[in-house]
Amino acid sequence: MTLNPPFQITPRLLPGLNIGGAWVQLQYCKSRDEDRQSYRWTIDLPDGSEHAGNDLSSGCGGGGLQSGFASLLSFLGACAESVAYGRRAGHPGENADLFPPAVAEWADQNSDEIAMMACEVEETAGLIEE
Repeated sequence: MTLNPPFQITPRLLPGLNIGGAWVQLQYCKSRDEDRQSYRWTIDLPDGSEHAGNDLSSGCGGGGLQSGFASLLSFLGACAESVAYGRRAGHPGENADLFPPAVAEWADQNSDEIAMMACEVEETAGLIEE
């Protein structure tokens, strides 16, 4: 596997992105459906807390790590937008609970960097060569 910037090998020895001092990492995991690829995501926040889940899947036909990262960043962006909406509206947005509260707060604080990274990952082919 070859990683091109902005991807890096993380302290967990996984492909990842450093966003706002946090490591956003992704790896393949056992698929629940033979037509979709499942991923395990891990986010290590700057405060040292670790958050993980295996609830991310590709669309039909599977997908590589780069497309998995694009999906993960999209969900992080939706969560951040919902947290910001909740702060303004006084009641939680519908996507505010996509991630644990600490990750949602971090995503809100780093929403611009997440959005820029999402664009780069979605629009630049070959950032991860498997």
